[in-house]
Order: sequence, then C-alpha cells, then structure tokens
Amino acid sequence: MSDKYNEVLANLTAPDQIFAFEEVQNSSGVTYREFINTPKNLADFFKFGLSFPEWEFIVFNEERYTYQQIINKAAQTANALKNAGIKKGDRIAICMANNPEYIISYMAITSMGAVCVFLNSWWVPKEVSYGLENSGAKILIGDEKRLRGLEEFNDLTKIIVRPENDTDLLEFNEFISIESEEFSNPDLDTNDHVTIFYTSGSTGFPKGVLSTHRNILATLFSWALVTTLKRELETFENIEDISEKAETSEIEGINVPVQSSILHCVPLFHVTGSHSGFLMSILAGRKMVMMNKWDPGKALQLIQDEKIGAITGVPTQTWDLLTHPDKDKYDLSTLKELSGGGAPRPPEHVQKLKDGFKDSEPSIGYGLTETNAAGTLNLGIDYLTHPGSCGRAIPPITDVAVIDENWNFLGDEAEGEIVIKSPANMVGYWKNKEATDEVFNDDGWFKSGDLGYIKDGFVFIVDRVKDLVIRGGENISCIEVETAIYLHPSVKEAAVFGIPEERLGETLCVDICLKPSKDLEEDELREFLHDKLSVFKIPSIIRISAQGLPRVASGKFSKKQLRDEFILIEENES
Repeated sequence: MSDKYNEVLANLTAPDQIFAFEEVQNSSGVTYREFINTPKNLADFFKFGLSFPEWEFIVFNEERYTYQQIINKAAQTANALKNAGIKKGDRIAICMANNPEYIISYMAITSMGAVCVFLNSWWVPKEVSYGLENSGAKILIGDEKRLRGLEEFNDLTKIIVRPENDTDLLEFNEFISIESEEFSNPDLDTNDHVTIFYTSGSTGFPKGVLSTHRNILATLFSWALVTTLKRELETFENIEDISEKAETSEIEGINVPVQSSILHCVPLFHVTGSHSGFLMSILAGRKMVMMNKWDPGKALQLIQDEKIGAITGVPTQTWDLLTHPDKDKYDLSTLKELSGGGAPRPPEHVQKLKDGFKDSEPSIGYGLTETNAAGTLNLGIDYLTHPGSCGRAIPPITDVAVIDENWNFLGDEAEGEIVIKSPANMVGYWKNKEATDEVFNDDGWFKSGDLGYIKDGFVFIVDRVKDLVIRGGENISCIEVETAIYLHPSVKEAAVFGIPEERLGETLCVDICLKPSKDLEEDELREFLHDKLSVFKIPSIIRISAQGLPRVASGKFSKKQLRDEFILIEENES
C-alpha cells in the first residue's frame, strides 16, 4: 500500500468522520472492528434518500419515481402492515420479479421492525412452499406468476402485485391506499433481525441466512469507504480535476456527486441485487433503471437512453454486453463501472472488457450471502494486473484468511479454506443451529466453503470445498439435484457436477447409470424434473447409460474424472 493510500484512509477513518471505527464486542463475546458514526438501522439509513427528494430514484419500463414518492409509498406500506397486525420480528415474504413494489415492500418491512424474507422468484411452487414453511411468514407479497400453486397456504395473507387477470387476492395498491405517508418511527435496535435470504448449500434444502441491521450496514459503509477512498486518491493523482469536487454536495460526511445512474439487472433476492444494486443506490443518490428480466439488447438501449454510468451484475451480464452483435450501434460513453459479483469472472475477460469499453473500469467483488456480500474487492489497476484474483479484503473492518481442516491459520500462498471475519457476517442459519456451528468458530470467523490462497494481500480462489455449482451467479446444490433425479424409478446412480463454461461460469452436468432393463431418455428426465426443481437446476448436459459410474477408493463417485471426461466430450463436439 502506498503512503498516500494510508494517509487518505487514516483521514477518512478519523474519530470525527463517518467512517470512524473501533473495536466492539458483541453479545457473544466476539470482538470486531465496527463503524461507530454510521446509522444503526435501515430505517435511519433510508433517510439518506430524503436529501434529494426530487431526484429520480426508480425507472421501470415507462414508469418514473422520485425518492420522495418511493419513500412515501414505503411509509404507507409499513403502516398498512402494522394495521394488519404485523409486529416486530414477524416475517413477511416477498416473491416476485424486480419491480418498484419490490423496493417499496423491502423498505417498508425493514423499516417497521419486521423481517423481510426473500424467496427466489425462479423457484417452483414446491420450493416456494418450503421457504414459506421454514420462515413462518405471516404475509406473502408476490406477483401473479409466483402466487400460483400456493393454494394450500390458506392461513397466509397473500398480497398480489400488478395482477394481469381478475383475482380474489388483496391487491397491493388497495392494501396501502388509505394509509399515512409518514413512518411511525418504531423502536429499532441495530441487532434486531431484519432479513432472511435463502442460499443453496452443499446439502439438502436451501438455508435461510438471518441478518441484522448491523450486519447489512457494515457492508454498505465498507463499500462506501472504498468508493470515497478511490475518489480521493484519483483527485490527488489528477489534481487538475479538483474543480469537480466543488460541484459535489455533502451528506453527513459523504460526498455525493451530481446524480449517477445504475442499470439494476440482478434479482433482488440476491445480495448483489439487494445490497450492491439497491441499497448502495440510496447512499449514493443514484437513479436505478430496473430490468425485471435480463436482455442484453434492451440493456444496451437503456444504457444509451438513460445515460447509465454503472452496471452491477454477475460477470455473465457484462460479457453479454461486450459480445452483443449490436454493441457498436449504441452510444455507451457514459458507462464507467463494470462491476461483477456472485460468480468468478474468467481472467481473460478482464482486459477484453477494458478494451471493449474504453471509458469504463471492470471490477469484481467476492463475498457470500452469509457475509452480506462483504469480503474482497478488486478494481482499477489492481484488477488489470491481478485478473485471476477476487481482490483484497475490504478495509477497514473485514479480515480474510486461509485455514486448514483443523482451523489452523495458514501463511502467505498456502492453500486452504477461505474464512472471513466482519461485523457483516450473518447471525446464523434460520432454525439451523447445527449448520451455523459448522461454519463459525468461537472467534467469529466464517468458513466460506471456497478453497484458495492469499499472495501479497490478494485472494485467489482455486476450487470449492462444498459440492456446489455456480451457474450465472446461482448456487446449485449437487446433492439437491441428485436427490430429485433419484426419485425417477429407472435411475440407479447419478452424479451431478459442473464443468467450465465461458458465459455462465459453469454448466450443470449429470452422469446417470440406469437400473437393469430400464430405459430413460433425456427429454423424459427433464419433464420429470420440471415440477421438482427450478429450471436453472435442471442439468444442461445429461449422459445416460447402463455403465456404473467411476469411484474413488472411499467408494464415492469420482467427480473429478467425470468432469475431465465431460470437458473432453464438449471440446471434441465444439
């Protein structure tokens, strides 16, 4: 680190600054470094939006909303929920495509002391049912498509958003219409539970990741510090641009420039869509141009028309923009930030993105749902010179290290499991103490499930401990998919795994051995799985035979051998 970097960081984290931090011990006796001058709950955090009430906040198709309009509707929704009997700590689920009502509901639920439960909108009804039962949600706010197939939940209040057909369900706008546009200012503590995000692990059903206001805000202000630090260093390096600094306004110690804009194209049920896309927009006063479905051609049009300055999504999406045949037909000169998260980006893509979008800067972040996306960042010249790394630990309150299987911490360049310590780390898995205890040690370090090493401060991920495939930013449990496949009466053995794929990161594969005298076709298997698994969990490459699967000495399937075989088959076919 340069002397100037350390000097600027010290100035930004001085005791009288918003980014000041100190050692704090939580109720479990674990000590963290923590920001001490930042808001303590999301209700207070959302007040940042009142600093620019007339600025555009959300653009969705032909609809446009200001910060004031969205905040008013969030207050109405919070009051309606309170009048419907929702109390502090009650769970309210959301399951729908991205739209303004998602944002409004999110803000309302988290501002009134309830817990917002994010259900994957790609799930089939069976999976949604599991999330509702597991969370004990009292209300479900969803769109028409996601409310189908949930008739069994008679005691659950269902509120429908943007219905396309006549319905007997309570409509969202009707639900909030008579309520006050002023928040009732509930008594919130920074350690109150506030969100449950579901994440696929290496075993069985998805686990609910429970977080507090404290956890989420730790991530947001860590990112805000990095952004401010980067801007201060660029000002120092380009002193002729100092006049631009005079055009910025001050919001409680954070410089906010003339309004920027982001293309929001990641589902809000992911921490990338929630934290990087939505919540950071409030802190920065950004205009959010929302897409409810990814379409790279439409995205290019929006970047030009709305003068988009940033896109934060899975690496697949920036690659889709770069390789789109119509890319050069659009004016993309406003695009400055090409951020990625949720999945690794192939190292060879980094320079290609920089060359293909000459005015922009690619970056990558590493974190997990369990860490509220806090972990590492790699941006600027560091990313161009270390394209295979996910970056350095985010200063000043996040630590990243590597351990062996006995929790011994390893030195520089030694390979082991990556662990993260931060006040952004989740409370634990909802109603699953056993799984929580498996990933935390007594000092608050969280086991990521990723294998890697650290060299000169840069973190490199080389593999996964968990039996997971990451496809387009979605975690897929191989065991969950195998369990569904084994329900078919013709299947004797099934091994699910991933192989590298340039666009989505990994392709989901399965090798199946049939029972004697049984037949099974690929299309038949896909049809069998369609109501048991989300579409993205159904393997793209299927091999079916009567031949037994290769095994290692322990008797387990040799997925390494299978990966090598499938990669070779794909290479030969291409």
